[in-house]
Amino acid sequence: MPDHRFVTASTTKVAVLAQLLHVTGGNLNATQQDLAQRMIRYSDNTATTNILDWYLGGVRGCQPLFQALGMNATSVDQHWARTETTAGDQLRLIHEIFMTDHSFYLNQRSQNYIKWLMGSVSAGQNWGISAGSRRFYVKNGWNTMYNSSLWNVASIGYIPDGGYTIAVYTDSNPGMQAGIRLIEDLARATQN
Repeated sequence: MPDHRFVTASTTKVAVLAQLLHVTGGNLNATQQDLAQRMIRYSDNTATTNILDWYLGGVRGCQPLFQALGMNATSVDQHWARTETTAGDQLRLIHEIFMTDHSFYLNQRSQNYIKWLMGSVSAGQNWGISAGSRRFYVKNGWNTMYNSSLWNVASIGYIPDGGYTIAVYTDSNPGMQAGIRLIEDLARATQN
């Protein structure tokens, strides 16, 4: 179902960082760097909210990025973690970061900074699309579905050994671990 919309959970943090780097031209001050590293490496939710509120005008601060990259199925309503998207839209963003020379939206310094952070996530954050790969760039997300005990689990990134971008979104998982297992099974299957 390529048009099915999923909840991004924390994978939207890549878009938040990309937009912050766009508006600053890739020149982050010390506070912004600290927030960005906590947001990507450790999936710090407070850091994400602070970046959106302090530097991007609030919860809809990534809308210019979505529009510029043609991410037409991606939108945010009440909270950034409830952003809805398609895997195809997220692949547009990951492609812009990892596969596009001379990006019109992110300068090379910005692209390299995102790559560096996604390539150095904490040990507790390196599951998902990284399964079966020696080298990877990853950002994962997980939360419970609205008014439900079921889970949204997602993983996006880039696998340099195969030279491909990947975005896997799941919903209605009976638990977080079930979603992780599904994503990791799919990630391993892409390598064959």
